[in-house]
Amino acid sequence: MKSLFKEFYFDNKNTDIWMNSVIVLDTNILLNLYRYSKETSEKLLALLEKSKGRLWLPHQIALEFHLNRTNVILDQQTSYEKIESILRKKSSEIESSLKKELGSYRKKHVTLSIDSIIDQIKSSIDGLISEISQEKEDHPVLLKNDHIKQKITELFANKVGSPYKKEKLKEIEKEADKRYALEIPPGYRDASKKGAKFHNGEIILEKYGDYILWQQIIDFANKKQTDVIFITDDEKKDWWYESKGKTIGPRSELLNEFNYKTGMEFYMFKPEVFMKEAGDVYRESFSANTISEVKEVSKENGDYGSYRSHGEVIIPKMNTKEPYLSTMKHLNQFYFGDNLKVFEYIILLQHNWPFTDQLSKHIEDLIENIPFKEAFSIYKISSNKISSRSDNYDDYNFETKLVIKVYLDDTKGEYFKLKVVESFESELYNCKVTIIE
Repeated sequence: MKSLFKEFYFDNKNTDIWMNSVIVLDTNILLNLYRYSKETSEKLLALLEKSKGRLWLPHQIALEFHLNRTNVILDQQTSYEKIESILRKKSSEIESSLKKELGSYRKKHVTLSIDSIIDQIKSSIDGLISEISQEKEDHPVLLKNDHIKQKITELFANKVGSPYKKEKLKEIEKEADKRYALEIPPGYRDASKKGAKFHNGEIILEKYGDYILWQQIIDFANKKQTDVIFITDDEKKDWWYESKGKTIGPRSELLNEFNYKTGMEFYMFKPEVFMKEAGDVYRESFSANTISEVKEVSKENGDYGSYRSHGEVIIPKMNTKEPYLSTMKHLNQFYFGDNLKVFEYIILLQHNWPFTDQLSKHIEDLIENIPFKEAFSIYKISSNKISSRSDNYDDYNFETKLVIKVYLDDTKGEYFKLKVVESFESELYNCKVTIIE
C-alpha cells in the first residue's frame, strides 16, 4: 500500500536528505536577503556557501530574481523615509496632546516640570529619528555596489537551468490552462495574474510562472536523477496543504506528480526549517531572534509578485485590456533583432505645487509623446516630501520621486532619458527634473 501511495507517507524528518538532495531556493528566498538585517543575511549566505555543492537554480527563478531585485532594494531604502515621516508626525501629535492634557497640572505640582517631561519625551523620539537617519546614510547603496547579488552570482555559477524555447512554452501554457481550470497545483492561484516578462525573445505571462518553475524542477530531477528540496516563502494553497488554519505540508498532488515523472522524491520547506535543519548538518547555528526575524519577513513578503511596484502604482499603462496583445503590439513596432530591453529610471521632481492625480495624468500624456516607446509604467516612491532645497532652487517646496519603466531598443535609452528631462521641465510649470539612476 505504501509503495502505491508514497505521497501520503511523506517523511520530512530524515536528516540525510540535506546531504543527498539538490536544494532549490525560490525567488522570494533570494529577494529576502535584501530585507533581512545584515547579520541574518550574512548568516544565511554562509549556510548557502557551506551547502554550495548541492545548490541549483531554475531559469524561471533566476529571471524573476533579476527583474525584481531593484524593486526590493528601493523598497528597503525608501522605508527609512517612511519611518522618519511617521515618527515626526507622531512626535508632533504626542507633544500637542501632552501639552493639552498635562497643562492643567503645571500649577498643581510645583515639584514636577511638565514642560521638562514633554521635552524629554520629544527628545527621545527625536533621538530615534536621528538614529534612523544615520542608518539610512550608512545603508549600502546596493544599486551601485551590490555585494548580495555578487555572492548569489558566485554561489550559482554554472548552476542555473536553461530557458524553455517558444514551442515548449506554448505546450506548458496549454497544459497549465487545463490544470488551472481543474485547480490542479501548482500555479492555479495565479490564474488571474496580469502582466508579462520578455526575455530572450520570448513572452512569458506572469500567470504561468509557478507552473513553468515546477516543470523546470521536474525536468532537472528527471535528467539528473536526484531528489529535490524546494525552499520557499510562498504560502499559497496551490503549494501547501492546510487544515484548520495550519500548514500540514506540501500538496500531495505535487509529491505524487514529482515521483511519478522522475522516480525521485520532492521535499518542500519554509526558510526557517532550512536554516535549522541544514544548519545542524553544516554546523551553522541560528539564534531564536534570527529565526523570528525570518518568519516575520516571510509573513510580510512571502508572495512577492513579479513587477511589484516600488510604492503606489499611479499610472498603470496598457494599451488594451489584454496584456498579451498589448505586449505583442509593442514588439511588432519596436523590436529590432535582439536589442530590446527594459530601462528603469528613478526620477526626482522638485516642484512648488502639490503632486496630484491630475498631474499624474499629465505626466502620462507627456511620456506618450516621447518617441521610441510604447509599453511603460510609472511608480510613485514618495510624493510631496518637503524639499531639501539648495540655494539655487529656493522656489522648490516639494520633492516627488518616480520610477519610469519602459521597453526600448537598447540604443535609445539615453535619448529617452534626455527627452524625459526636456519634456518634464518644459511642460511642468516651475519644476526641476533629475535622473537619479
